Amino acid sequence: MDNGKIFERLLRLANSKGVIVRFCPFQALEGRLYGNRLEIAQDLTIEKINYNLARELAHAYLHYDKGDTIHSKCRADYEEQADRAAKILLELIKTA
Repeated sequence: MDNGKIFERLLRLANSKGVIVRFCPFQALEGRLYGNRLEIAQDLTIEKINYNLARELAHAYLHYDKGDTIHSKCRADYEEQADRAAKILLELIKTA
């Protein structure tokens, strides 16, 4: 069981990058990064919160210099990269 430790570590990582994390009442999204603001849907399980936080942080680290990644022709590649990086990050945190 997580007991919030993974979330705490991800939050520290976000803070060290200057990323502000907030919970929002999203209807269609689970997470979103806009500039230095990372927003997570407020009604998710802790596992989904952790995954989405890790995924959006991956975008912050990998794609910070790519401009508008949502409307980019490379969007599918960016999403796959963030997904893979999030899985790696979560595995590293779980074993630390």
